[in-house]
Amino acid sequence: MQDQTKPTAVIAILKHFGGRSRQLNRLVPFVQKQWRACLPWLQHWQVAASLSLLTSVGISGLSLWLLLRQPTTPGNCDFVLWPLASASFRLYCAQQAAERHTLEDLLHAIDLIDDLPRDHPLAPEIHRRLEAWSDQVLALADVAFHEGQLNRAIAFARRIPRHVQAYAKVEERIQRWQEIWQEGESIYRRAEAALKNLEWREAFQISLQLQFVDCRYWAQEQFGAFNERIIRAQREDRQLDEARALMAQGGADNLAAAIEIVRRIPTTSDIYPGARRLLNELGEQLLASAVAALNRYDPQEAKRIAGLIPRDVRSARSAEDVVTLATAEEFAQAGMGQDIDRAIAQARTITAERPLYFEAQQAIRRWQTDLKVLHTLAEAQAIARGGTLDRLYLALNRLNIPLADASPYRQDQIRDQRRLWQRQIEIAEDQPLIDQANALARQGTPEALQQARQLLEQIRPQRALYETAQNRLKELFPPVATEAVSWQPDSDMARLNEARRRARGGRDRDFAAAIAIAQEISPNSSVYATANQLIVQWGNNILEQARYWVGRDNQQAIATAELIPPTHPLYPEARELIRIWQEAEPQTPF
Repeated sequence: MQDQTKPTAVIAILKHFGGRSRQLNRLVPFVQKQWRACLPWLQHWQVAASLSLLTSVGISGLSLWLLLRQPTTPGNCDFVLWPLASASFRLYCAQQAAERHTLEDLLHAIDLIDDLPRDHPLAPEIHRRLEAWSDQVLALADVAFHEGQLNRAIAFARRIPRHVQAYAKVEERIQRWQEIWQEGESIYRRAEAALKNLEWREAFQISLQLQFVDCRYWAQEQFGAFNERIIRAQREDRQLDEARALMAQGGADNLAAAIEIVRRIPTTSDIYPGARRLLNELGEQLLASAVAALNRYDPQEAKRIAGLIPRDVRSARSAEDVVTLATAEEFAQAGMGQDIDRAIAQARTITAERPLYFEAQQAIRRWQTDLKVLHTLAEAQAIARGGTLDRLYLALNRLNIPLADASPYRQDQIRDQRRLWQRQIEIAEDQPLIDQANALARQGTPEALQQARQLLEQIRPQRALYETAQNRLKELFPPVATEAVSWQPDSDMARLNEARRRARGGRDRDFAAAIAIAQEISPNSSVYATANQLIVQWGNNILEQARYWVGRDNQQAIATAELIPPTHPLYPEARELIRIWQEAEPQTPF
C-alpha cells in the first residue's frame, strides 16, 4: 500500500517537463487527484494494467498535441514549454520581455537566452543582446538605488551574468552604493539624534548635509521629509512648553491640564520620549500634592488629586495607595473606635511591596495611638459627669497624657475638652468673687467700693472671667480724662532742614540761599551751633567755586565771591579776594 501512495512516473514526468509550461503545471493536481481516486481499484491487477495502458496512451497523445501546438507566432510567449523551444523563439520572447524595460523583465530576458550554447549560430546576436540588457539592468538598478531601494538594486545587479562586460562594474557599483547609503544613514542618524534632543538648529544644520549625498533618495526625499519632521516636532514642542508653563504655576488643576496637553502628542512623534518624561514628572508632582493633602489630613482632596494621575505613569501604583490610605483616613476621622478599626484594616491591605507601605504602617501606629487616646477621653468624661470642682480637676488630670504620636485632630479633640473643663473650673472659682464685688458695690461706700475692687483684681489675666471683671472695674471706677497737650513743631529745625535741602543743589547760588535760611535760626535754638558750622562750610564752598574762575573768567570769580553776605564770618576774606582779582591782569591766574 505504501508503494501505491507514492507519486507515479506520470506525475514525475509532468513535473519535470512542465516547469516552464503553465498548461502542464495545471495538469499535475488533476492527475494527482485522479490517481488517489483510483487507488482502491489497483488492488486488482487487471484493472491496474488497463489503467496503465490508458495512461500511457493519454500521455503520448498529450505530448504529441503539445509538440504540434508549439507557438511560432508573436503573442504566445506565455504559453511555451521552454525545454522544447527553439533558440530563435527564445530570442524573440526575450526581446519581447526586454522591451517592457523593467528589472524583472530584463533579467527574465537574460535568463531565456543565457543558457543557450556558446557555439550556436545565433551566439553573436545573443551575446550582443546580453551585453545591452546587462547594461540596462545595471542602469535600472542604479535608478532603484536613487529611489531608495538599495537591497533591490544590489539583488538585481548581482543577477547579471558573470561572463558579460557589465559584470565587472557590479561589485564596484554595489560598493559605491553601500558607501553612499552609509553616508546618508550616518547623517540622518546624527540629525535624528539632535532632533530627539530638541536641538532644532543643530538638527537642521546636520540635515543640510543630506543635500550633498550622491543619492536622490537622501538628498531630496529624505531631506524634505526630515525638515517636515523638524517643523512638526517644533509645533508639538510648543505644546509641551504650554504644559511646562502650567506645571511651573503648580496646583493640581494646572497639573491635570498640563497632562491633557501632553497626551495630545502622538506616540509616533519625535518628541514623544520627551513627552513621556514630562508626563511622568507631572504624575510625580500630582502624587506629591496628593501625599501632601494626605499629610494635611484632608482625605477628600487627596483622593481627588490621586484620581488625576494617569494610569500609565510611574506614580500610578503610588496613586492607588494614596486612595486606599485616604479612604482609611476618612474612616479614622469619622467617629470612634469601630471606625478606627476599619481604618486600620483598610491600611493593612497595603502590603510590603507597595510604594506607600511605610506610610501605611505609620498611619496604623498613629491610629492605634488614637484608640488609646479615645479610651482615655471616655474615662475622663465619665469622671467629669459629676460636675463638681473636684471631679473636673480629676478629669482634667486624667487627660494629662502624651499626644505627640496621636493624630492632630485627636490632639485638638483632647485640647478642646481640656479647655472646656478648665473654663468650667475657672468660672466656678471666679464667679463668687464677681458676685461678692457686685454686692459690695451696691453699698456705695468708699470702703465697700475699695473691697469690691480688691476682689475683682484677684481674677488674673487669661482666666475665663477676666474680661468680665475688667469691664466691671471700668464701670465702678471710670478713667479720669486728662487735658491734651498740643504739640508745636520746631521751626528752627525746619529752617535747618530747608537750608540743607537747598545746599544739596551744589551751585554757588544754592549755597548762598542755604546761608540766608540758616542765619534766620534763633541763637536760643538747640540747632544754632550746627547751623553756624554749616554756614561757614557753605561759605568756603562759595569761595572755592570763585577761585575756580580765576584766570578763566575773573568777572565770574568776583560775582561768585560777592555772594558771601556781610554777616558771614568769611566776608572780610571774600572782600580782600575781590580787591586782588580786580587789580590783577585778566590773564594772570590767582
